[in-house]
Amino acid sequence: MPLPYHNLFVTLHYRNQSKASNTCYRVFEHLRFLEEICQFEKIDLIERCKTGNFLTKKDFENIKKHSTFQVESFREMVARHKSSNVVSIKKKKVETARANIVANPDGDISPQTTYTRLTVYAQFIGWLEEELFPYKDSMAEFELKKIRGNKFATSDEALDWGDWKSLEPVEEMRVFDVVRPDSPENPWKSESLRYRNQLIVNMLFAIGCRRGELLKIRVKTDNHSSDIKQRSVDGRYFVELRSKTDYSDTRSDRPEAKTLGRYIPMDKRLVAMYENYLIYHRSNATGSEHIEYLFVTHNHKTHTNAALSLAQVNKIFREISEVVGFRVHPHAARHTWNDRYSKLADRLIAEGKTTEAKSEADRRKLMGWSENSKSAKRYAKRHDDKRAMGMALELQEEGSTAINSIVGQYDEDF
Repeated sequence: MPLPYHNLFVTLHYRNQSKASNTCYRVFEHLRFLEEICQFEKIDLIERCKTGNFLTKKDFENIKKHSTFQVESFREMVARHKSSNVVSIKKKKVETARANIVANPDGDISPQTTYTRLTVYAQFIGWLEEELFPYKDSMAEFELKKIRGNKFATSDEALDWGDWKSLEPVEEMRVFDVVRPDSPENPWKSESLRYRNQLIVNMLFAIGCRRGELLKIRVKTDNHSSDIKQRSVDGRYFVELRSKTDYSDTRSDRPEAKTLGRYIPMDKRLVAMYENYLIYHRSNATGSEHIEYLFVTHNHKTHTNAALSLAQVNKIFREISEVVGFRVHPHAARHTWNDRYSKLADRLIAEGKTTEAKSEADRRKLMGWSENSKSAKRYAKRHDDKRAMGMALELQEEGSTAINSIVGQYDEDF
């Protein structure tokens, strides 16, 4: 049966706040795990909130402990716990009936995931207490957020030691080389697939959009104009990334935009790829004239094709990863775009052509972030941290070179 309070919470605090469907889905996943934890701990969350018997600090500590595990690991632990209670009890050995649970105190998921789970738990339980028993002050949100720890599992700040999802310049060029239609390493046999996938990869890296935004790009039909437009004044091409939900989209996992709608310019190289695919290859897909979205399937064994799905984009990048020998995924393009933008901004600031405030405002606009979004600051900080680490290493290496050339050297001339 549907859980009414959980659905109402997500509707009020996520859907009504225009959060993406994927975000809502993840919140439901967290709440489902919370239900399993409460069942294991024998906590009737709804009933306790109704009676004002709010959760205690011990309850919160137990919830936090279990939230550090993967759902599968937690379920395995619960299964072991149930089986360990079914034992033969001999005289004077009642202690053997007690469960013996051995848990890894460090958990088995990232600190960021634990932090996100506990944030959702805190908001949900705090909301439940206030809604179901408003006569008593709720401390759930405060208490859970207080014990959730640091998002990056350090006492001060996160350090990036190569775990960032962006690609290095040499890796990025390697990907572009593999997806060339005439590359001998290209993993796709169909010519249409090669040109389609080359455009997908190059657009993601060039404009830094999300895969959901990319798959929402439409072509010209009787019902609407194309989302890729040419300005009559200077002939410049722009792609419109739309934030509104396409309720007519029949894809089972409907692509959504998590950020604001915006226009992004396209350079000549990207425009050439787009026109080549649109004119010479997209039309080869049976039924493509009835599909409103730019990227379509190219299955010649079916009577009609369909708009490309999110899962199919993921598959494209898995196939690329198998060829290049390192992991490549769609969102890595967005991270890589921000790396390149940070380097360009540094150079323009040094040349006096822009300021730090203006460059970050431009980043927010191009990425579709609101003025209150912290994402731009996070990317900028990551770039600053990486630059600082490089300078610190260079300083040490210069010092080591001087030390090695002097210390321990006893040449008479010296």
